[in-house]
Amino acid sequence: MRPEKGGMLEFLQQLDAKATKLTSYHGNDSPQGHPGEGQGQRQEAEGQRTSDDDAVTEMETMIQHLQEKKKQLKQKLCTGPKQVFGSLDNKKLRRFKVKTEADRACVRRATDYIKQRKAEELKKAYSFAGISMARVSESCVSVTWGTFYSGQYRESYQAHINVSDSLKIDQHTLPTFLPLEELSSAHLNSDLKRFLWAVGDHLNAYVSRREQLEQAKTANPDLLRGEVEASAGFDLLKLTLTAQRQQFNTTLVYKGGLNTRPTTVEIQADDLSTEETTDRIQEAFLTKSLPEALTDIATYLNSSL
Repeated sequence: MRPEKGGMLEFLQQLDAKATKLTSYHGNDSPQGHPGEGQGQRQEAEGQRTSDDDAVTEMETMIQHLQEKKKQLKQKLCTGPKQVFGSLDNKKLRRFKVKTEADRACVRRATDYIKQRKAEELKKAYSFAGISMARVSESCVSVTWGTFYSGQYRESYQAHINVSDSLKIDQHTLPTFLPLEELSSAHLNSDLKRFLWAVGDHLNAYVSRREQLEQAKTANPDLLRGEVEASAGFDLLKLTLTAQRQQFNTTLVYKGGLNTRPTTVEIQADDLSTEETTDRIQEAFLTKSLPEALTDIATYLNSSL
């Protein structure tokens, strides 16, 4: 219902005009008609009134939306830089000159306040992603990444970032298989936020693959027999599926370090299995989490073999 051009003012004017028109119409609930008007005309009038009622409802919904938007904008204005600098508008800010020591102190306080607000908002955003930071010294910041699986906390990893000159990792407890050098070269000094997020994504993907395998072992002991070979990052798994005297030697590859489902599935089956069966197993691994895939495969094999 928003106009494509003309701006918000024109849009509000259109709403007001429509409201006035509808109000004047509903103010005359019993229009005088000619005695000879038939049932068809009365039905047409009722249909028009229903249509107008729908328009009123739509307009009221739009007005509520605009009022909520106005409230949000007011809230943003209340915490913006203008509040820090008092009643100075943008033009006055551009002409503002520091003349006295009191002016300098005022500007320093305002600047420190803005920096503090930004730092608090940044820390809050990081905390939602499981990232926390603390200053160890003037030249070192400690970063901690928390990992989660199915909404449950698992473990944390830590790194000390030297900030004295160019940023660099001094020491850390991150897994050795994590492509830390690659991520540092690409993002550490050019986009710190992207670096922190990328490390967190790799860690949570690793934890997800590991926990999926543990769940799969517990949920499907009859299907998943023998030892499962796994790389350090759980991005390469070799497992054997056994059902109804048939055996499927399966290799799962998770390419890139960020995938929680295999990107490649290789199956070596015995002579008793069919191509349809191997295709069904492959599809389950590619489209479902590991525990769900094994449960689906077990159900299929037990019903078809």
